[in-house]
Amino acid sequence: MSIAATATPIPDDGSRTAILTPAILTLAGLMLTAMGSFYLLFSAIPAHAAALGGASAAGLSTGALMTTTIIGELIAPRVIVRLGRRRALAAALLTMTLPCLATFSTSLALLLATCAARGFGVGILLVAASGLAAQLAPPVRRTEAMGAFGVASAIPAIVAVPLGPYSLATLGPGGTAGVAVAFAVAALLTVALLPEGSPAPHDTGHASSFPPLRATVWPITALAQGAVVVGAAITFLPLAHPELDQATIIIALLLQMLFAACARWAAGRPIDRHGPRGALIAATGLSIAGLLFLAAPGVFAVMIGMAVSGIAFGVAQSASLCRLLAQAKPAQADAVGALWNGAYDAGLGIGGFALGGLAPAFGYTLSFLAAGVILVLFAGAAFLHFEKRSIA
Repeated sequence: MSIAATATPIPDDGSRTAILTPAILTLAGLMLTAMGSFYLLFSAIPAHAAALGGASAAGLSTGALMTTTIIGELIAPRVIVRLGRRRALAAALLTMTLPCLATFSTSLALLLATCAARGFGVGILLVAASGLAAQLAPPVRRTEAMGAFGVASAIPAIVAVPLGPYSLATLGPGGTAGVAVAFAVAALLTVALLPEGSPAPHDTGHASSFPPLRATVWPITALAQGAVVVGAAITFLPLAHPELDQATIIIALLLQMLFAACARWAAGRPIDRHGPRGALIAATGLSIAGLLFLAAPGVFAVMIGMAVSGIAFGVAQSASLCRLLAQAKPAQADAVGALWNGAYDAGLGIGGFALGGLAPAFGYTLSFLAAGVILVLFAGAAFLHFEKRSIA
């Protein structure tokens, strides 16, 4: 028997079920403040680490953060089952808050330890919050509601990342840490206003288990592919396109993030109505097209590539999450969140790492083209082996 390939499309009956409920808005406020704290330090700490130990120290700080983020995401479902959702959220936020007090230490070892702790906390936070959002969202507009939740998580990345180095230069390490702590404490206080959202007692046996592997490979691959392209662009755009000035680079990066956030929300309602299958295929094609545009020189090609890759990533986020939730039992929302967030973060990291390995030998133009070919082959294999067979 084949596995159901997609969510059952929701007929458009004219229903306007509210998605911005008080609970969803409260959760969005928590994510705005928590991720504001996270992203402010995300760009500020590498600069401080570089002052302590050079470029390698800056890389280690980000590497420690992202590694423990993925670990936190993968173990989060069990933490939520053991502690309950609100306690898990509170523990995650405390793990993000307390290390801020020592993160600008003059000891590189202590700095890396605080990065690792914050990454672990944010990994649990992302899974616990996304699982709660999936439970709070009305079924007929779930993907659209999850898109709105995603925008709340994306706004801090758009605003706080550029402000990190500025805050470090103007407020100093102590002031920057203080702002990050204030945001995290505000998020912590919000936890008490949230519903628990625990799985039903009869279904708790599935709460930390994952959906069948065959059902997850294609949507996870599509999401990770979009993240790989975005990660490569964020990491190497200034190096790959020295013809662009600093202002153009900043605008291009901002354009990509804005298009991704808007596309994620805008794609929600069509996906709820028609299912995610076509959106996943379109997102995969667009991400590869964006990568090929980024291989070309000139401002026009870069802007098109950043816009297209941003749209692809936003659509892939909504479509992959919809598909994964459709394959899972209701109590497996946290396990789905762990898979989804892990693929998201791993893709971003792989994009920078892989292109960094290719570029010294082949140059950036050929590396972007080679990456595009590799992604076509990888996505095609995943689709034919897992998706096409499941709908045959």
